Amino acid sequence: MPETRMKKMMLGAIPMMAVMLCLFAAGCTKKYYKESADKQVADILSKKSQEALGSAEKYEIEQLARDPLADLPRATAQPLEVPENLKRAQEPPLIISFKKALEVAFYNSRDYQSQKEGVYLTALALTEQRHQFSAQFSGTISSLWNSGPGEENWDTSMNFGVSKLLADGAQIGINLSSDFLRNLTGDPSRTAASILAVKIIQPLWRGAGRAVVTENLTQSERNVIYSVRSFARYERTFTVSIASSYYRVLQQRDVVRNQQSNYQNLIVARERTESLAEAGRLPEFQVDQARQNELSAKNDWIDAIQQYYEALDNLKIDLGLPTDANVDLDNVDLEALMQAGIQHPAMSAEDAIVLALKNRLDLKNSGDQVADAGRKIKVAENGLGGDVNLVFNSNTPSASNNRFLKFNGEETNWSGGVDVNLPLDRLAERNTYRSSLISFGRAVRDYSLEIDNVKLSVRTDWRTLQQAKESYEIQKNSVELAKRRVESTTLLLQAGRAETRDLLDAQSSLVNAQNALTAALINHLIARLQFFRDIETLTVDEKGVWHEEATNAEPAQTGPANAEPVNVQPTKAEPANTAKPASTEAKDEPEHK
Repeated sequence: MPETRMKKMMLGAIPMMAVMLCLFAAGCTKKYYKESADKQVADILSKKSQEALGSAEKYEIEQLARDPLADLPRATAQPLEVPENLKRAQEPPLIISFKKALEVAFYNSRDYQSQKEGVYLTALALTEQRHQFSAQFSGTISSLWNSGPGEENWDTSMNFGVSKLLADGAQIGINLSSDFLRNLTGDPSRTAASILAVKIIQPLWRGAGRAVVTENLTQSERNVIYSVRSFARYERTFTVSIASSYYRVLQQRDVVRNQQSNYQNLIVARERTESLAEAGRLPEFQVDQARQNELSAKNDWIDAIQQYYEALDNLKIDLGLPTDANVDLDNVDLEALMQAGIQHPAMSAEDAIVLALKNRLDLKNSGDQVADAGRKIKVAENGLGGDVNLVFNSNTPSASNNRFLKFNGEETNWSGGVDVNLPLDRLAERNTYRSSLISFGRAVRDYSLEIDNVKLSVRTDWRTLQQAKESYEIQKNSVELAKRRVESTTLLLQAGRAETRDLLDAQSSLVNAQNALTAALINHLIARLQFFRDIETLTVDEKGVWHEEATNAEPAQTGPANAEPVNVQPTKAEPANTAKPASTEAKDEPEHK
């Protein structure tokens, strides 16, 4: 190939090299796109959470990798005494407190992470809807090498445009297209031509009006509000679930301790019975009864250990930990709860319902969805009309072949007028309209049902809480009675005025009463949390720690209220007669320029 021709081809390849460079640069901006999306979504969620919840929340879906067990203290000894063959590990386990369990769950739970990602994706969808009303740029470049008998040329065409959709439905588009041709054989020549085109469409009937044009954007804006509320509700439910799991494990742990204590007491009782039998003061069959109860108590102890391990493994899954993690719970939390006793909210069921109807986030979503369904009726009504559009087009060519960015206004071609499409076939639109009316009726019924369900759940929670309080008082008295019974029966047995079976029955009643008291205490704690959750007065911070913001609480039944999980802030319930169908928190007005 001659040297001159090679130079010409190299000159002609410059446009293609420029295109390839642009493509390469675009491939290097993946990090930019990710960070841009994260920044935009974070700004949306901050504003929407402020609007929906009264505080700007952060929704980080990517967290720095760390070991959730790295800063846990290790027990100085095995915290729970078990038979040697049932020990899971020889070294002492790591101890998880309740606060740490919440922190680990909020950081590590798989389901919690998925819920946060759902909020993020809802906000991400909103960015796309907002983009529909911003200036949108486009650009294409085509560069072709043409070779034939006696002719070689490089043909490059470019097309750049910008379009914008206005809130009233008007569409404006500006387009610049250029074509460059360079002949590389024969008589070298170069030509260039451009056309500047402008197009404007303004709907006057169907598709016109801010409410109709921005409906999808409006719905996306409100969907983010709904997602933020739903996630806040989920956080509270998740916290109550972790608290329930954690304290249920502690309850079973206490059962293990009680069963172990019962087993040891029955060993002592059996030894005492054997001594009395050897002295001829008791018949041998009573010794057999004592031995049989001792074996049964040991079996109950082992069963309780296995149930504790199973409950602990399930808690590990809830926290997002591997089931083989060598961890145990901090018994200090249960001891503090026992010392504090129960704290019972002094609130009537009707006052609680008033708070729930005012505060429930899911009820606000349901009410706002009635307004959504009403808006969609208006949009569907607009779809029944005809298409009447004002149209304007203009094309301006470049002034000469070599000055492609200088345009000749005298040669501009333009057209303008009206496009009309009569509403002669609107079956699909008719069906959409009728469906929107049905959807509105359903939304109203669903909202009414949601109100009834909220009232029912709050009343059920309130009754459960009252029952838990009474049960706690009964079991507390039962434990005291069982202790006195064991003491008196022991003395009577030593005096020969009672049988071994009487002592065994008393000992069995004591351990059952102790287990029932712990269960009643835990039941009341969980019932109280569920009650506050369902009247929407339980707030959760970023680490999952709860704060009970409502209700006048009765003083603790036993001991000072110094347990950290028991944190009741007494305030008076604000009166409210009914829940409004459509909350003003989710704005109809979309945010866009």
